Amino acid sequence: MAKAKKALEKNEVIEINLDSFAVPIAIVVAGIIIALAIFLVNKNSDAEVEGTQASPSAQEQQEQTQNEDAEVTVSIGDSLTIGDRNKAKIAIVEYSNFGCGYCQKHAVETYPEIKSKYIDTGEVLYVFKNYPFGEAGTAYNSALAFHCVGELAGAEKAVEFHNKAFDFATDEDIKNNVIALGVNVAKYDACMANPDTKSAIAAERDEGSGVGIQGTPGFVVGKIDKEGKVTGSLVKGAYPFSTFEDAIKKLSK
Repeated sequence: MAKAKKALEKNEVIEINLDSFAVPIAIVVAGIIIALAIFLVNKNSDAEVEGTQASPSAQEQQEQTQNEDAEVTVSIGDSLTIGDRNKAKIAIVEYSNFGCGYCQKHAVETYPEIKSKYIDTGEVLYVFKNYPFGEAGTAYNSALAFHCVGELAGAEKAVEFHNKAFDFATDEDIKNNVIALGVNVAKYDACMANPDTKSAIAAERDEGSGVGIQGTPGFVVGKIDKEGKVTGSLVKGAYPFSTFEDAIKKLSK
């Protein structure tokens, strides 16, 4: 047993058992290591959210450019649209999830620029499609509500709902916002309970998955044909406005 002796002025000797400090010191060190590990995990959590497409790196943006020739086709169908459907020859089809922070980033930072420069001028039709994860929870119910608001109150009201829905924490938040938009509550409740509403959301997600959308946000930017189908390139992730602008310019030539 390790011991240390300390001589006092009265020639007394006190024996200190150093081994008695070993366990407390080990506990403190272990606590520091665990705290550091938790900090590092939390620091990187934003980039590891399952099912979301982060803001792409320079390498990913280069890969996106290289893959632009790989075309896919989706249908506008009955999905909610913003823009002049009779005039626009190009469409941006968005697949989004209300539980996705990068989808909110796109809605707040990129969509307004696309709208002011290309949608409001009649050049581009913007198509909103839902891509929820799972079939329960506030984000999923927000997708159902978004569909119902569009059916009952029109596109403009639905977009108002869309821009706020990323911040909803409860189903009560959803209902209160729907009421604030002036939507008929009885008709809204009926729409939410209608199995066709869930089927419409599922169809949008299945379509996205079928063309290569694996996370959100995801987009198809392409030309609209006479049958209401959009053929163009995939954009996977929260890319800046310039990416969409470049794609639109190429399609306009």
